[in-house]
Amino acid sequence: MPTSSKKFTSSHGSIAYTDNELKQVPVIFVHGLPTSKEIWEPVLLFLPSDIRVITYDLLDYGESEKINHSISHIERADVMDELRAHLGFDKFVLVAHDLGSSVAIDYMGKYASHIEKLVLMSPPVYPDFKEPFIVKIVRIQGVGEVLVKIFKHILLKVGILQGMVNKMRLTHELFAAISNGFTGREGDLALLRVLRWGRPFNVFKNYPRIIESIRVPTLVIQGRRDPYIPLNQATRLRDTIPNCKLALINEGSHFLPMDTPKEVGVEIGAFITG
Repeated sequence: MPTSSKKFTSSHGSIAYTDNELKQVPVIFVHGLPTSKEIWEPVLLFLPSDIRVITYDLLDYGESEKINHSISHIERADVMDELRAHLGFDKFVLVAHDLGSSVAIDYMGKYASHIEKLVLMSPPVYPDFKEPFIVKIVRIQGVGEVLVKIFKHILLKVGILQGMVNKMRLTHELFAAISNGFTGREGDLALLRVLRWGRPFNVFKNYPRIIESIRVPTLVIQGRRDPYIPLNQATRLRDTIPNCKLALINEGSHFLPMDTPKEVGVEIGAFITG
């Protein structure tokens, strides 16, 4: 079950995190766009009870600091490693969803020695990835500002629901945790920053080289009904990384931790303990 949030001040800003402080090998869970650490709560119910679980909000998301400037994926990877050092362990399992998977690839590029196992879920990680239409629209200067100011909650809810088969699992509590991270004018600006994270052909340009270097056991999880991430992003990972397993969830879409939490939890639990 989730624990109360704590704060850690990294070199780039203050992040909110949870840690159940158990003694087993730690597992850090990283959310993606446009969610928060609470996206993992449905999954935690289906994980082995003795796993040390750490979740955190990326900067500009959730309860973490709104930093008033853009931050690169590599800098986000640096923040994750600062959190690892703060929590006092050397090795851990990294589980990442959506753009969290992109941060995970950058983490592997700089800090691979700390990773025991890697889980990438709904991963946009290749330079030829095409951004969803709504992201392209919000990136238009002036248009994005108007859309976020007037239709922020609609954009968030519609965007999430389009990426779920089991839409009733986006509960009021989960949506509030996600949307409350973008409250007010400061939240508007944070949401614009995270939606304008960069272009894949530039941000992901070094990822093929990093992916080819990955040698830790890796699990890729992809929903067959994902409207945002093409299946080939996942199959290319499977075909490139030695000792990589691809788990396809037939009735799963994009936001798998909320959409199919039992299937995700079972896959992750078996992978971590296997």
